[in-house]
Amino acid sequence: MGAKHILWYGEPPQPGVRHNLDTRGFEVIWEARDDQLIEVVLANTVAVVLSHANDTIDQELSGYRHLPMFIDHGILIIILAPQMDNYERIRKGQLTRVDAEFPWKDVGNDVLLFLSDLRLNNFDNIVSAPTWGRWHRCLIKQVGNFEPIGSDGELLIRRAFPRAEEVRVTELAHGFTGSRVFMAYEKRLESSIAHWTQPKLIKIGSREDLHDEVGNMREVSPFVPFELRPNLEAHIAGFKKSILVADFVDRSEPLIDVARAGRAETAISNLFNRTLHTWRERAWSCGMAEESLADAAERHKMMSPDKVCSEYLDSPQIRLKNINVSELWNVLKSIRFRHRAASIHADLHGDNVRVRGDDAILIDLGSVKGKGEPGLGAPLSFDVAMLEVALVFTCERGEAKTRDFCQPKWEEEVRPYYKLEAILKTRVRESVPEPESWMFGCIQRVRAFGIYDQSNELEYAIALAIAMLRWCKFKPSSPGDKGRRVVALEIAAELIREIAARGVK
Repeated sequence: MGAKHILWYGEPPQPGVRHNLDTRGFEVIWEARDDQLIEVVLANTVAVVLSHANDTIDQELSGYRHLPMFIDHGILIIILAPQMDNYERIRKGQLTRVDAEFPWKDVGNDVLLFLSDLRLNNFDNIVSAPTWGRWHRCLIKQVGNFEPIGSDGELLIRRAFPRAEEVRVTELAHGFTGSRVFMAYEKRLESSIAHWTQPKLIKIGSREDLHDEVGNMREVSPFVPFELRPNLEAHIAGFKKSILVADFVDRSEPLIDVARAGRAETAISNLFNRTLHTWRERAWSCGMAEESLADAAERHKMMSPDKVCSEYLDSPQIRLKNINVSELWNVLKSIRFRHRAASIHADLHGDNVRVRGDDAILIDLGSVKGKGEPGLGAPLSFDVAMLEVALVFTCERGEAKTRDFCQPKWEEEVRPYYKLEAILKTRVRESVPEPESWMFGCIQRVRAFGIYDQSNELEYAIALAIAMLRWCKFKPSSPGDKGRRVVALEIAAELIREIAARGVK
């Protein structure tokens, strides 16, 4: 660590303040030029001071245009204004000019401080400025063939691993949010025979999305056993992007791979009986919801007709069958019955549930929807239905198995499971299962929980239809993936028509 820098813009520091900074080993860099703002300087910068006199409140100091970079590097920003009533003028005049969308009012005092001066106790804000989570130099290596993390992502990784000499990252399959998920190994600076740490799960995404996810983790973690959930270790917020670090489930497999190997039934049972048991039990103590499941999906921004990708709607088989998603959705909205609702995971799929032995372990809480208060919950059946649809309609691993749009053998096996009668009662297998067939046991085990929780005989069927429509709001990753999503859209349409013909009893 070199000299401790203070970047100072605007009204110069008073002689007494300058003396106090000098005696404590701070080096003031006055009106730093752009070519001075290099990483080695920023790594040793404790704070940035933007100092206004009364007549410069509306003057844009040169440091303001660098605020995104200062925030990205974890540097404390101190704005000095003589009168407290000037703070709002500075927010509206200076900060919104930098970025009108950034939550300037909501950032903590470890990011942005308004002070009238740097005398007495106010001076301590510089002396005690947080040092954890600032940028530092370390080597980052990408292991595997994936899209580069980028300089903004690497900066966040360096901040999130302050003791690292080297960090090696491998990208993992992720859900349907915009965040990227990685496994990271950290090599510590201190000398040790075993200085490579246990792997960590890291997620890099938008500041807003990860702020919400961290809030979700803190809210629902008490309801999930410690060893079966992601436990947060760090959350670093940059200007546009953020990073979270959690413990990684070492020596585990994705549920989707375990399912395809025919070993998932016990893990699925443990997912609902143990991992999510206490969380889901809360719904039984909440008041019943009255709205339709489709209205609930819209209210929580999980699904609506306009979200279905046009490339599926433009497929010849969808046009030939004259499938109108808006009309189908209106059918679902017209069906109302009382149902259980609380907070739900809202994005259960085969890659964000890890299996170790017979344990099912969550690694993603970024999409949690609903609360336990009356009128704020999400339908409990959604989680089960989304998991089933994800397991059944996800393509096989590898491009060689997903290049064909039409997959008649897979489609022939899938379709019978989504006839209304097959959902309303346990399907009896009429033939000996083929060795590669894993669906029968997997689907039956998942549905046992969906049907157990439902309050109306049509609830789980409707939840499945919504989950299949939701599956079609995401872009395909290959021709085979597109083919399966088109089939999901066809099956959802057929199922909704069957539901409408039967009616609620």
